[in-house]
Amino acid sequence: MENPPKTYETVAEAVKSEPSFFVEADDWKTFGVRITDPALSQGGSLNNFKVGRTTLDADQKYWIHVSSLCYECLGFRKKVMPFNAYLFDPDYEQIETIKGDIQGMGGGGGIIFVPTKAGDYYVLVAADNSRIAEKFAGQIDLTTSGVKGLEAMDGGGLMGYPVYPSPEGSMMLNVRKLVEE
Repeated sequence: MENPPKTYETVAEAVKSEPSFFVEADDWKTFGVRITDPALSQGGSLNNFKVGRTTLDADQKYWIHVSSLCYECLGFRKKVMPFNAYLFDPDYEQIETIKGDIQGMGGGGGIIFVPTKAGDYYVLVAADNSRIAEKFAGQIDLTTSGVKGLEAMDGGGLMGYPVYPSPEGSMMLNVRKLVEE
């Protein structure tokens, strides 16, 4: 751990230089992105990141999904990390950008992808600190809590709470083979 963290100017340089964690196809991995992790210098902000790796077969359809999970979730002050994820092929060529949408107590984004060649593919997940000033809102459905009479409330028992963007967070990378029917 460096203080300040190692900083990269490009996503390609970062994905080639930093160690990665492995995710099997048809599995998922949770991980954290912290302000002590390496960072990308993007648009005037430093965005900390982690790199995931998975081995994919050629001509097989996959769903690659990244989720931002509620971080420090006690009480009504929920934190969620806005993110961008970048998919790279075995030659470290960028294929796609996945923008994480914040929804309620988390957020996510994904793509359906068919590799043209087999090998290790990389997903760099970076905080999007350009969105830290945005305001997000979540809802809890109180009617599912088992308390009687809540369904008669205006709004159907929904209670809103603020969701605060965070420069760090708890994340999940999910890689699934899709089977044609």
